[in-house]
Amino acid sequence: MSLTVDLDLARRFVAQAAPGRDVVLVGVTGAHAYGFPSPDSDYDLKGIELLPLESMLGLEPPTDTFDRMEVFEGVEQDLTLHDAKKALGLLLRGNGNVLEHVLSPFQLCESERASSLRALVRASVSRRFVHHYRGFFHRMREEHTKEKRAKTLLYAYRVALTGAHLLSSGELETDVRVNAARHGLSEIEALVAIKRERAEKAPLSEREDRELSGSLDRALSLLEDAHARSPLPEGAPNRDAIERWLIEQRLASARR
Repeated sequence: MSLTVDLDLARRFVAQAAPGRDVVLVGVTGAHAYGFPSPDSDYDLKGIELLPLESMLGLEPPTDTFDRMEVFEGVEQDLTLHDAKKALGLLLRGNGNVLEHVLSPFQLCESERASSLRALVRASVSRRFVHHYRGFFHRMREEHTKEKRAKTLLYAYRVALTGAHLLSSGELETDVRVNAARHGLSEIEALVAIKRERAEKAPLSEREDRELSGSLDRALSLLEDAHARSPLPEGAPNRDAIERWLIEQRLASARR
């Protein structure tokens, strides 16, 4: 199985898994976006849709998340779509998952409204995202102490380094290899090679874990230092513009 993303394959899956849904964008996240896919890694597809306006007007709130997971043309696909209201609310609270699928370098939907949304999301980056990346780091580190897998260790490094770069520069970079090179964390390349050569959930040996997990404290320090020195605003400075976009797109969708 290829270590690269077949975007056409992913698009075909979304078309058959979510027919008739008003999909704004879908980004590939997970190991493929983080720079360490294994031969058996699934396609982690996360996106935003617009639910029909009429579904917002009844007595009961609509189901605002759509999930579908299946093997499609030989590749496991994991698709999640959030309604735009839910996704943007999470974003404004500092949810890095939404940030990452909107700004993923691997995008399945290209349109003017997707481009305008991505521009708004880039402008919304704030110091608030530290809570996501710090919390995610600690969860993955705890998971790694139990499982000792290349995957869990890479995820811990990845979230700390992505968060550090975001908070210091305002720019999103999810590839752990790129961020590790900025700080001379040479063990990352060895970890990526191990994960690419083995199954997705293959364990590390005791020696490998001992040699390759030694920079976790440094990765966390990079995140905390970036937060302390961050030039970013405390919260999204463009909340009103994001709300206007949501209202305009909802009304335009109803007209269509």
